[in-house]
Amino acid sequence: MDIRNIYCVGRNYALHAQELGNDVPEEPMIFSKPTHALHPAVGELRLPSGIGEIHYEAELVVRIGRTYESGMTADQVVDGLAIGIDWTARDVQTVLKEKRHPWLLAKGFKNSAVLSAFQPFPGAAAFQELTFSLLNNGAEVQSGSPRDMIFPLERLISYIGDTFGLAAGDIIYTGTPAGVGGVKDGDELTLILNGERFGPLRVSL
Repeated sequence: MDIRNIYCVGRNYALHAQELGNDVPEEPMIFSKPTHALHPAVGELRLPSGIGEIHYEAELVVRIGRTYESGMTADQVVDGLAIGIDWTARDVQTVLKEKRHPWLLAKGFKNSAVLSAFQPFPGAAAFQELTFSLLNNGAEVQSGSPRDMIFPLERLISYIGDTFGLAAGDIIYTGTPAGVGGVKDGDELTLILNGERFGPLRVSL
């Protein structure tokens, strides 16, 4: 199934919002990335140089399998689960936030949406109990679980579906836990979803 729209959720883990000095949102904070940002979760990952620090943000990703209608549940519309990285040009984002400009320059550059292969969605109840993490050069730098989301998956689907629309091929990056940080040329990243490893990704700056 081709990917159509890439929706991302900002500040969906309280500790991540706090580590960046941001307020915890009162409703889902949604932004998007172009499909040109997609990159598989393995191989050489070329990131832009000369724009300051670029931070990893490991996230669970769900895929929509059918057109959403108001009131539908996650079990009715989600058909796939993956793990990915929402790359952020942090210094660029800081300037954009100060100017109250959109985040696209900081979030939507080429290769800024790393994505593993999709596996069948285990159901909303099982999704809630998943664990995921990110290793940088073999050391764990992030770990999380949907249990710690500010806005659970059902809320994200209803909010995005009712506000923007959701249909088959749309995907949602559901937010990142605390521990985000910058990378340097040559770093090797591995994503882990419930014990299954994806990668490695070798960073080229």
